Amino acid sequence: MSDVKFQQSHTLGLPKARELAKQWAEGPAQKMGLSCKHTEGAEEDTINFERMGVNGTMKVTGTSFDINIKLGMMMAAFKPMIEAEISKNFGRMIEKASGQA
Repeated sequence: MSDVKFQQSHTLGLPKARELAKQWAEGPAQKMGLSCKHTEGAEEDTINFERMGVNGTMKVTGTSFDINIKLGMMMAAFKPMIEAEISKNFGRMIEKASGQA
């Protein structure tokens, strides 16, 4: 198993961050074949996602997205590409939501 850890800070607040996380779960995550379960909390939301060879969790707060992914043996070779895509996609989403794009 190989782990991918990613943290992206933001200044969006929880309601806006929650909306972005839902959009991710309903769009890009589904396109990658991930099955997602979203749990809302007062201070933090959690999205659990999985597919064959991949499982992970995204913690969504008013100030950050924290993503932890466990990759199976066959997916471990794609770790650098997965890390780069996560960074690029979340950066774009946050810029757009912040009105910077």
